[in-house]
Amino acid sequence: SNSLLLLLAPTLCSLPTGTTEDTCDMDGKANADTKKSLGSGGTGSSQLRSVVKKFQAAEMREGAGFKIHRPIGGSEMTTAETDPFLMLDELGPTTYKKGEFEGAPWHPHRGQDTVMYIREGQGDHQDSMGNKGRLYAGDCQWMTAGSGIIHDEGRNHPGGALHGFQMWINLPKTHKMMDPSYKTIRNKEKPKFSTPDGSVEAHIIAGKVGDVKAKIQPIVPIQYIEFVLKPNATYTHKLPEEMETCIVYIFEGEGAVAGWWLV
Repeated sequence: SNSLLLLLAPTLCSLPTGTTEDTCDMDGKANADTKKSLGSGGTGSSQLRSVVKKFQAAEMREGAGFKIHRPIGGSEMTTAETDPFLMLDELGPTTYKKGEFEGAPWHPHRGQDTVMYIREGQGDHQDSMGNKGRLYAGDCQWMTAGSGIIHDEGRNHPGGALHGFQMWINLPKTHKMMDPSYKTIRNKEKPKFSTPDGSVEAHIIAGKVGDVKAKIQPIVPIQYIEFVLKPNATYTHKLPEEMETCIVYIFEGEGAVAGWWLV
């Protein structure tokens, strides 16, 4: 199968005029794992949103030294191109021995939403507000740092598979100093939908898609969706006009997005 993340958002700052479209077409076939990222933004009048940039996500180390791929927040795209998304990291998929994964020890955040989505495995979290919890496969942690928070994440991994994503979303200046907050969204609480033939399945992590609302409705009204497509499946996603920033990250398999083939 082919798996990808779709990130949509209105911009917080002015972006150069480009092409805006009403739909995003996706199709593909299964192949070896690839790490790809695709960004698009701007406004215009054509029906299909065109691709502005494509590249392979850089590999680097984070936290206590674990490897990640970073499609957002590296040198390939500017913050204006990804606005309001500040960073997206993919951890794994990797298999660790018990006690080998040390996570990201205590560190601060301010003025942003910090979102952890676990696709496989589990990880613990604790923060300076006294929140503690454990995320399992399919769970999401949504932390609004606001005026400031310190947290520790990923500790006590029992060993085995681990695969997840962390995303940072910039907050409007009117919310930079709001009180911090923390929410856990369990896998069973995520809205899911599929095409009639079952070839495409979508998990809505945050935001609203049509009449379907996720448990999390962020301050910045984004759409954060995971799609899983069977080989040779196709899907067209309608993009709200105000969603100027559109980023597709293919993390498993290969396929075409808006006519561009990612291999």
